[in-house]
Amino acid sequence: MTSEYNAAQRLLHKVKQSVSDFELGKYNDELVIKGAIAQDLQTLGKRIPEYRIIGRQESTERKRTLMLDRASTMTDEHEQLKRRFEKLKQRKTEQATYEENRQELFQRSNTGVSGRAPMDTAITMDTAGEDGFWGRSEQALDGYIAQGMASLDNLREQRGLLEGAHRRILNADSTLGLSRSVITYINRRTTQDKIFLVAGMFATTVCIYFIVHYFG
Repeated sequence: MTSEYNAAQRLLHKVKQSVSDFELGKYNDELVIKGAIAQDLQTLGKRIPEYRIIGRQESTERKRTLMLDRASTMTDEHEQLKRRFEKLKQRKTEQATYEENRQELFQRSNTGVSGRAPMDTAITMDTAGEDGFWGRSEQALDGYIAQGMASLDNLREQRGLLEGAHRRILNADSTLGLSRSVITYINRRTTQDKIFLVAGMFATTVCIYFIVHYFG
């Protein structure tokens, strides 16, 4: 069953690398890389349940537990990659729309300025100063927005990790609860067996006493 796990891990690593390249813009064609990532995510989403089914069919408890834990971990990573990919696509779409609107606004501004009559030098300098101020302000706002979006993405990824850890803790707690019930049952049976043993020894001693007393 190691081959299935290794294949799933290789595909998971490939998707992580592709998503990172998509985030950093390391691609020639955006449509191609988006299609490849979506296809790999879909394939990975099929392989993980298949690996979980194989794990449940294991005969030994240790291997079954190991494979199910691996499947849970891969499921968490798969869901995080899906959420990250969707957020990146949305962000890039918003950035593209923003750039188009910005370019269109600049074109309209340039067209409006070129169609005006020559103005006084002082007024021209004031206009240039205002344009520089608004340009710097816009760049600063862009930087703040980018930082805020990055912080929000980090918080969402941390929430995904915490949810996965919480799920595994609940599974471990349920397993420990079952173990405690089994141990309590064993202790109860041990106590009952001791009582039966003492009672049998006492009854045997009494029988031996009466036999020796009357037939000795």
